[in-house]
Amino acid sequence: MKKTISTDSDGEKVTTIYKYNGNKIVSIVDGDLDLYYTYTGNLITKIEYKYPGGTLAQLETFEYDSENKVISRTMSEPLEELGRKDFFTYSADGTILVSNYIGDHKTQTMYNGKGKLTLVNGEVVKYESDYAGNLTFKYDDKNNPMKNILGYGKITSLDGTGDGTSHNVVSEEGDGPNYTYAYEYNSKGYPTKSIEKADGETEETIELFY
Repeated sequence: MKKTISTDSDGEKVTTIYKYNGNKIVSIVDGDLDLYYTYTGNLITKIEYKYPGGTLAQLETFEYDSENKVISRTMSEPLEELGRKDFFTYSADGTILVSNYIGDHKTQTMYNGKGKLTLVNGEVVKYESDYAGNLTFKYDDKNNPMKNILGYGKITSLDGTGDGTSHNVVSEEGDGPNYTYAYEYNSKGYPTKSIEKADGETEETIELFY
């Protein structure tokens, strides 16, 4: 995927540009809050969120174990002096236990709660949390635009957002509004258009270009 154009319910459009180095993501730029990725080998170890002028808004870092599984994720916001850190424990039944800590942008040592991610075929189907609510997700059987990006699925599968690693989310249900996503696909099974609805009302339409 090279570009997306998203249109919200007010008709406002945002163009997002994706840049790569081979199968590695380099940046995702929309002119509002731009993301820059750093790899160690084939693993994403850092994401910098920057404003167009270059000011760092958020820094996200990842640590991995010997099996290349993410064991911790730290997110810090230097401008707001805020931070959080998640530790991940992998269970034999396919669930991932999450321990969440909060603090400032330098240290995060105050325990904030626990969560659990349930994955089926690499996709998050349920996210349970005592600090961020509960969500369930369903997916299509088509191709996610980012499925072939090295290391990308390892970090998105831990978000509890249903972004998908190999497939595309079609529904999200939880404590708040219920979301549905409808797609148009190209001949290779990749989405070229998505329509997001919240409780039946269209929130956003995205066109995807390859």
